[in-house]
Formats: sequence, C-alpha cells, structure tokens
Amino acid sequence: MSSKKARRRERQEQNQDGGRRKLSPVTLFILSIGLALLVTVVVAVVFGDRSAPGEPPWLGAAWSAAHGHWH
Repeated sequence: MSSKKARRRERQEQNQDGGRRKLSPVTLFILSIGLALLVTVVVAVVFGDRSAPGEPPWLGAAWSAAHGHWH
C-alpha cells in the first residue's frame, strides 16, 4: 500500500511529463486586462480626434496658445 506522499509524488511526475503547463486563471485574467488596455490605446491612437490648431472643433471656437486647447 503506497503512502499519500508517494501517490502525490507519482501524480507530480505524471503532470510534469504531460508537456506544456496550463495557464492559471489569474494569469489569463491579467493577460486579458492587458490585452483590453492595449486594444483601447490602439483604437484611441488610430481613431482619435487629431484636429490641428487651424481646424476649430466647433463654430466660433478660439485657440488659446497659453492653455494649448480650444475655447
């Protein structure tokens, strides 16, 4: 009759022989948050409003050089 320790050791050896390790749920969660942030930044950069100081965003807007934005 094998002991609990021996069975645990055999299970660990079988798991190590299995090849690739699975990613833990915590790692998958952190990676998904990182991916969501990356996608958000890319979308903001690509589709963001890039109006130059020469193009007012609304009628009657005035560019303030001191503040660096439209008034």
